Amino acid sequence: KMLRWSPIACLPLQTLTPSGLINLDASDGEVQLISRSSIELRSLSSSPLPKPSRISNDDGLQWVDRDPRLTVTLTSHRIVFQSFDKKNAHFLHHCALKNHLLKGGEWISNRSFKIILETVTHGRLCLIFRVGKVDRDAFGEALKKSLGRKQWEETYRMQMNETQNRRPRKVGVDAILERNKNKHIRAQALANEAFGQDGKKRKGKDERAKEVEKLFSEAKELTAIIHKYVATLEKNQQNSGGEDKGEDTTELTSMMSNMGMITALTKDASSSYHETLARQISDFLQGSKAFSSSKGGSGILTLTDLYCLLNRARGANMISPDDLIESLNMVEKLGLGIRLRKFEGSGIQCVCESTFDDAVMAEKIISFIKEKEVSSKGSTGFLGIGFISSSQGEEKPKLCAGLTVLDAARHLKIPPLLANEQLLSAERCGFFAEIQL
Repeated sequence: KMLRWSPIACLPLQTLTPSGLINLDASDGEVQLISRSSIELRSLSSSPLPKPSRISNDDGLQWVDRDPRLTVTLTSHRIVFQSFDKKNAHFLHHCALKNHLLKGGEWISNRSFKIILETVTHGRLCLIFRVGKVDRDAFGEALKKSLGRKQWEETYRMQMNETQNRRPRKVGVDAILERNKNKHIRAQALANEAFGQDGKKRKGKDERAKEVEKLFSEAKELTAIIHKYVATLEKNQQNSGGEDKGEDTTELTSMMSNMGMITALTKDASSSYHETLARQISDFLQGSKAFSSSKGGSGILTLTDLYCLLNRARGANMISPDDLIESLNMVEKLGLGIRLRKFEGSGIQCVCESTFDDAVMAEKIISFIKEKEVSSKGSTGFLGIGFISSSQGEEKPKLCAGLTVLDAARHLKIPPLLANEQLLSAERCGFFAEIQL
């Protein structure tokens, strides 16, 4: 197959999470706005775009002016283009855009719905929306608002404001007290303005739209405030031992429930909700020391434990058990390195790594038994393990030290429920047998 380079290959690389989600620049307040699939990217330049340095200068490379079947995601800072398998991604930063035009929808010619991007770095690019007008209009409206906000300049503006507002008039304790007082006043004003706690009723679509735009303009500072509120709430709950002992904590909990967590995914009517949630679950598990085998974890987790840990990490924006099951049913098909498993007999469901092997767990149990091995004389009535070994084609049982479910759970670093299932699985595979002495 002849190698080629295309418009998407000429754009800068975008980093992704292990599951294929976009790595947002949280330090600069970047947020995801809208995502659409089945989009074609074309270059409208008469000549091929310059090859970036990471592409080979081989003369056999062929220029192709289009990339079909892309998933395009708009954030507050950039437009991200992902391949169909979501393994590769590139981006176009908003600061490189000069203008954008909505085209198409005519009867005779120019029938496809598209957005023309006039860029500083890559000439004129065209986004063709194969789904139709609805996707094109929604993406175009979100792009127009994002370019108007110029959120990528917020960090610089905040640094300039801090520099201008510095008043070295007070020193020592007075300066610290005044600075803290100003921060509290600013935080209260932002919360009241953004979340409508000033008691005023918003009327009309235009006024609500202005409130949303105001919220986005203050997004970075609100992010810092929300994180501070979360830390305060957790500290109060720890100090109270899980009991609510004050009106301030109750009010703070109510406010956090209304706000939600900024990093959590909110459910909508989009069919990609469960796919995105599946990728978030994969990233969560691969970063967990209790689950990931590469970080010393067991590689297996019950659905109950996963549900509790995941919702705790998501904060106020929790997911339902049905959404969890629906998402886990997709992870193996998406190739995310984990899978949903149901044990025979008991019907217990769990999530485990794709490379998880019962035989490996059985070998670990056998190694543990050999370490505890004693003489064949055991205590009468003790529930032991009969280890099956093969010698000259004959299987001879060999009594070993007794092993309980709790012993296996501690050694394998898994809950007793899963440890019992692993013992039963190893017994069914013939690694050892349970014997009542």
